[in-house]
Amino acid sequence: MTDSITPFKITAFGLSDVGLVRKNNEDSFLIANCSDSAGTTIGCPLEGDGSLLLVADGMGGVQAGEVASRMAVDRVARYFFDQLTQQPAMSQENFVKVLQASIQEANRIVFEEGRNNNQLKGMGTTLTAAAIHGQFIFFAQLGDSRAYLARNGSITQMTRDQSLVAQLVASGSLTPEEAKAHPQRNVILQALGIQPQVDVIISSTQLKRGDQLVMCTDGLSGKVDVEEIKELLERWLEPKATCQHLVELARERGGDDNITVIVSSFDGDGLSDPYPDDIPVYNRFREETRRRFWPWRRS
Repeated sequence: MTDSITPFKITAFGLSDVGLVRKNNEDSFLIANCSDSAGTTIGCPLEGDGSLLLVADGMGGVQAGEVASRMAVDRVARYFFDQLTQQPAMSQENFVKVLQASIQEANRIVFEEGRNNNQLKGMGTTLTAAAIHGQFIFFAQLGDSRAYLARNGSITQMTRDQSLVAQLVASGSLTPEEAKAHPQRNVILQALGIQPQVDVIISSTQLKRGDQLVMCTDGLSGKVDVEEIKELLERWLEPKATCQHLVELARERGGDDNITVIVSSFDGDGLSDPYPDDIPVYNRFREETRRRFWPWRRS
């Protein structure tokens, strides 16, 4: 995928919990790399280059949501790793195109399945992906699941929620505190599988040694704020322990939605040490012609 570089390791752990209110768990997640495209949920190290981490929050009622999220992470991973295997060396631009095409292909499959199967009609899912290319991490976003990156005692949200309240906060019409209790806080502006095409938003940053990544559905981010996530990352250095304590905290605060989280740490000689004042910054990979977003309310 890239020119020869010194490898680095990712230690990652994922956990998904049904919560205290819902009967079904409509969330899905996946942690994998080229040599293990079936995915893993354990805390063993992965080779950095070509690794893929996904979280998805399904919607659609009955069991359609869990079908959508499971199909999405499976189809994204299959297409993504198939393309990387066929193209062992590629530029950042082509890597991003493969990531976007993987999500477009998953969207096509989920959309067609929902259109052709009456029991799954209207199903869809959020999707947040993190993919490693060289020393860079690329985030792909549909909906309001999130990715955070922590470094040097700071934490940054590396994705932007595609939701009505996020749009209102960005315009100054709502404060972040008002958004938490807004009656339309569950209205999202994009989801995988709802429309024939999606506008996949990509952001990126260079990884540094010691970075920590948290990816989660809104069952976690709606209950645990970003500073609390940072504090737990600092207190529990192992990804597995951090996952467990994050899920426990969301459950203690009501657990009224499914809760899914992946925590990853990055280490090894293949990564540079951060400067003392080095903090993660959200960077849109490139501007593209935007499609119109259509609001979609969660079930």
